[in-house]
Amino acid sequence: MLGSRSETRWLPLESNPDVINKYVNNIGVNTDRYEFVDIYGLDPELLEMVPRPCIAVLLLFPVTKIYQEFRNEQIEKKKSEKVSPNLFYTKQTVQNACGTVALIHALANNKRALNIDMEKAFGKYLKATETMSPEESAEYLRTDDSITNAHQDSAVEGQTEAPNISESVDLHFITFVEKDGDLYELDGGLGHPINHGPCGDDLLVTFSSYFRNLIDLNPDENRFNLIGLVAKND
Repeated sequence: MLGSRSETRWLPLESNPDVINKYVNNIGVNTDRYEFVDIYGLDPELLEMVPRPCIAVLLLFPVTKIYQEFRNEQIEKKKSEKVSPNLFYTKQTVQNACGTVALIHALANNKRALNIDMEKAFGKYLKATETMSPEESAEYLRTDDSITNAHQDSAVEGQTEAPNISESVDLHFITFVEKDGDLYELDGGLGHPINHGPCGDDLLVTFSSYFRNLIDLNPDENRFNLIGLVAKND
């Protein structure tokens, strides 16, 4: 998971909707309206299984040379695209915090749709960082004990054993959201958002077109995981 050279390091978060839903509830985001669910694949019948609307997608992918080169090309190609002033973006300066940064991007950019207790950890984070730069909000997260502790608690709750905190991890979380009609890729390790153009009526369908390009780079690679933030079906 990407990060800065900061000495601050967290345990990596497992890509597990049960763990993530418990985590966001613990920081004050009630999952009574929207919840995180697995996205099992891009085949039409699998996409149809995902409840709508889907308002964010978390992508866990391997940090390899071929994917980094592809994303660098995307960055160069898209660097002149406009960025909505309504988009929330923060940098990542804590090693292995990409899971939490991805969650922050998903939640903060959909705050009006979610049931957020503004007196709990995430609500306080939103209020404190409202006018901050991406660098300032990253520093705030690094020193936020409430979210740090919630992350660490969630990191040891997954189905797989948590690695040693000093181990290097080659998987990275990023987020895709719609804002003002465009699809944005939000990666705290890049330092700025990427505008992928018009999102259309279905974020998941538009995202899947981009993701297929990523898969086609190396069809034998299977270390991908997708989680959607979707309307809850009672």
